[in-house]
Amino acid sequence: MAKPFNGEMLALARETRRVSQQELSRFDGRAPQATISKVENGRIQPDESMAVRFASILKYQLGFFYHSGFRRMPPVSFHRKRQKLGARDLAAIHAQSEIYRINLSTLLDAVELEARLPAPPAIDPDQHSGNIAIIAETVRQRWGIPRGPIGDLTRLVEDSGIIIVPFDFGTPLIDGFSQHAGDGLPPIIFINKCQPTDRYRFSLAHELAHVIMHHTPNPEQEIQANLFASEFLMPRRDIEPHLYNLSIKKFMDLKLYWGASMQALMHKAWETGRISDRMYKYYNIELARRGFRAREPIALSNFNESPAVLREIINEYMTTLEYKVDDLAELCGLLPDEFRSLYPVPTQRPQLRIVM
Repeated sequence: MAKPFNGEMLALARETRRVSQQELSRFDGRAPQATISKVENGRIQPDESMAVRFASILKYQLGFFYHSGFRRMPPVSFHRKRQKLGARDLAAIHAQSEIYRINLSTLLDAVELEARLPAPPAIDPDQHSGNIAIIAETVRQRWGIPRGPIGDLTRLVEDSGIIIVPFDFGTPLIDGFSQHAGDGLPPIIFINKCQPTDRYRFSLAHELAHVIMHHTPNPEQEIQANLFASEFLMPRRDIEPHLYNLSIKKFMDLKLYWGASMQALMHKAWETGRISDRMYKYYNIELARRGFRAREPIALSNFNESPAVLREIINEYMTTLEYKVDDLAELCGLLPDEFRSLYPVPTQRPQLRIVM
């Protein structure tokens, strides 16, 4: 029996393109919005001609719309985002993440990931009376992280069994979000790849906090995740000896050593009592005056943060399983050019953590 057209996949495709039902109807010219709504809600099945037109307009392979995937009800994730983010942009980012999730479910049928570190623990902040610093220290100890800066946070997180999916969110107003393990998949962190390395590292640590602490959401979770990220990347006992003779220049030097933004370091100095409220305010005003709040003056070229697991999965398909890019694109329901833009097609075989 042939698979039915899946209206949920049509809705996901439409949302990734930031196209409303009304706009899709106008682009198509033959399907009224009411028909599109009924298709998406599973009330009617489109004929082949309509399905082909939808695929052409939205630039997906026809087979994409016959996948058994579905949209999950929000909230399904945690966000590191700004309040100005529009509903259509957020819907597009969520839809793209769901497509990644659906495709990962398919791709992991043939390969198995092998974690090199213990899985991230599930720790309720209430277990430690809300002391987030203890939780951050516990995780560092569990993973055997030496004192001081973390050199490659991405590898550390991926070695614990979490999949990191970097992609262009199309807006700088959201940095990342996470999804707990479920549906046979490990935890996934989606990260906006269009952000400076220092912000990327803090966003990744922030989302790691959600994976560890917020299996049950709570009103303080964003504050707790920021506290975890700060302490995980810059443990108080390790960084305090560095917080002396502070100045804008000194914060630049500390940024290169700790792999954290100047803003995060200034907040740490204030949090630990190394600078007063007045000086903290002064430094923030000075950053704004120099234009450093939008883009800080030095890049972290000494920190290599490059997600590898997704690349390793694609590499395994292209080497051991002998898939070509066109085959993988068809498997995922994408046009080949979009597959290349969304998935890392490796140029050489990396050190694998795949088990066949």
